[in-house]
Amino acid sequence: MNRVINLPLTPQDINHRLRARFSLLEIFALGMTICLALYFVYLAHVGSYFPYDYMNYRNAALGDPSFYYYGYWFLPFFRILSILPISLQLFIFFALNIAGTWFAVRIFGGKAAPLLFGYQMLYGLYFGQLTGIVVGGMAVLWWGIVHRRWNIAGIGLIILLTKFQLGIAVGLAFALLANISWRERLRILAIPVTVGLVTLLLYGMWPLELLYRITTGNPPNDWGSVSLWRWFGPIVLVLWIPVLLLPMSSTRRIIAIIAASALALPYFQQADLIALYVFPVGWLALLGDIGLLFPLIKFSALQIVGIVPLVAYVWVIFGSLRDQSFPRSFRLRWQQPLTD
Repeated sequence: MNRVINLPLTPQDINHRLRARFSLLEIFALGMTICLALYFVYLAHVGSYFPYDYMNYRNAALGDPSFYYYGYWFLPFFRILSILPISLQLFIFFALNIAGTWFAVRIFGGKAAPLLFGYQMLYGLYFGQLTGIVVGGMAVLWWGIVHRRWNIAGIGLIILLTKFQLGIAVGLAFALLANISWRERLRILAIPVTVGLVTLLLYGMWPLELLYRITTGNPPNDWGSVSLWRWFGPIVLVLWIPVLLLPMSSTRRIIAIIAASALALPYFQQADLIALYVFPVGWLALLGDIGLLFPLIKFSALQIVGIVPLVAYVWVIFGSLRDQSFPRSFRLRWQQPLTD
């Protein structure tokens, strides 16, 4: 895992990342991913396939939210897409997922090739999940913070918050880690708060309906969840203690927060590990290819993928412990410089 690449702190750092020349391996990986997405579009066009999760998003936008577990502010987007021909719907949706993932890799310094070639990317595209868009929102949030463009940061935050199990912890961490004032943090919230209030006017008390659906009415299928919660219950919440209290660099803390979210929340879909891979975790995405064993051992393969956030968690925590001189204060250091 890379200990050199850090989060960009200035607009110049970000521009340098975005303008960096593509390697041949990156070009090949991106080209193969685009070709795969086009193949899925073709299969949908001829009627032999339709992405299951995207179908549920679209159904929710058309009035049936039975299998929708995300922020309702995305429903108008899916409603607009539903007007278009099927092939064009999927082309736009896949393109946004790939573009969001690519943008996040460039911003945060991850390795594009193992991510784009990886099982989690394949799985997300095949089932039509919106993880790539959400991860892109995470990158837009950081781009806006660094450029001090608070409205753009707010747009990124509302996109990131679409998946609550990822967006709440990471969004809060970015806001606290950034070297900005509380007034500027509040300015980032302007668009998300406005959008949230508008959704209440359009859809009523949807947060309560969503909470009932998740917990009682129609809980999400957790066969592909990598969380340790199913095995050990709420005791896994102790994994958050080192993440919050141990002195560590802010780059490591973000990685630790995503890993802890995957391990210690009641539900975390293995395809959402893309959010981890866009950071400098080396070739860890290759370990996620355990999911390719799905034809042999079914959903057990997806649950075994939980080793990925576990490896990332142990690497970050033990690396931070190694760098400390004990005894030392375990005070929370949210304003520590964003370096590894």
